[in-house]
Amino acid sequence: MANVFKRAGKDGRATWCIRYQDSSGNDIRQATRAKTKREAELLLAKAIQEIADGTYELKQRQREVTFFEICDDFMAFSQAHRKSWKRHRDSFNHLRKFFGDCRAQEIKPSQIEDFILQRKNCRDRKGRPPSQATINRELSTLRTTFNRAIHNFKCSLNPMRHITLPKENNVRNRVLSADEFERLWELSPMHLRPILITAHETGMRSGEIFGLQWDQVDLQKGFIYLKPEQTKTQEGRKVPISPRLLETLSAMKKKTGTVFGYQGKSVKSIKTAFKRACRLAEIENFRFHDFRHTFVTNMRRAGKQDRAIMAITGHKTMVVFTRYDTVDEEDLKRVVGWDERRG
Repeated sequence: MANVFKRAGKDGRATWCIRYQDSSGNDIRQATRAKTKREAELLLAKAIQEIADGTYELKQRQREVTFFEICDDFMAFSQAHRKSWKRHRDSFNHLRKFFGDCRAQEIKPSQIEDFILQRKNCRDRKGRPPSQATINRELSTLRTTFNRAIHNFKCSLNPMRHITLPKENNVRNRVLSADEFERLWELSPMHLRPILITAHETGMRSGEIFGLQWDQVDLQKGFIYLKPEQTKTQEGRKVPISPRLLETLSAMKKKTGTVFGYQGKSVKSIKTAFKRACRLAEIENFRFHDFRHTFVTNMRRAGKQDRAIMAITGHKTMVVFTRYDTVDEEDLKRVVGWDERRG
């Protein structure tokens, strides 16, 4: 028989409970968070209705699904289908540590707000806090993880739906000058030089450069052909080869397999060599990705059309494109004819 009743706890406080039979005839007694008998009766009616609708067993299973389980499910999906799986893996390191292996549906928006605060108070080995962009990527991973769980009927609600991601202020405007680039090139090891030339002359992303194969390079026509699966936008691109890049690629002896290698192996990362070269060249606050800023800015200063530059770099919108086009004081002075006056 279905009914509601009170049960005294060890602390002497009474808890409203509900009693009913599931679809298999099992007697279920369940404590609730109801504060009144009326609230308990409503919860009982809801359970009985779910049994009648055939959704009761599903929701009971969902209540038992753990946070680690949905993390593992999404991580497996990400590794198989997403290029960003390494970023998701890094995000999970922080998410798992904070939330633990609790029941997934018990995670509340207030706990996510606590996570945001905790991450802002974290410091790395150099005493630096994580950027807002980093925290937002972690929150995006959390949102996508719950969405995937809902898609697989493992959860019914996403606690991130009530969370608004804080605004980011991560726009960079570092552009390498011509003198800086020549200094960097001179002080770089031989295997790094062709990579630097490619980044400087094309604005290609690091992953696009490292994965480049010789059968994608046509020195006669003067183009690099990027495949959809190599690009961030999942669309192929034709990247023109500049005279300096043509000279560099033509001088490379090996013309099969991966274009850029080191000691007989494909280059996967240049982090250590690049940092050392920047240090030797006394170049500060410059990341490899800033070559995209440098390329876009140089092309704009040379008077090239925005649409043509966007076709080369793969930028889809003007909003994102303009973030890569840095306007400095010299650009502003040229607008009012400063060069002509000085001449």
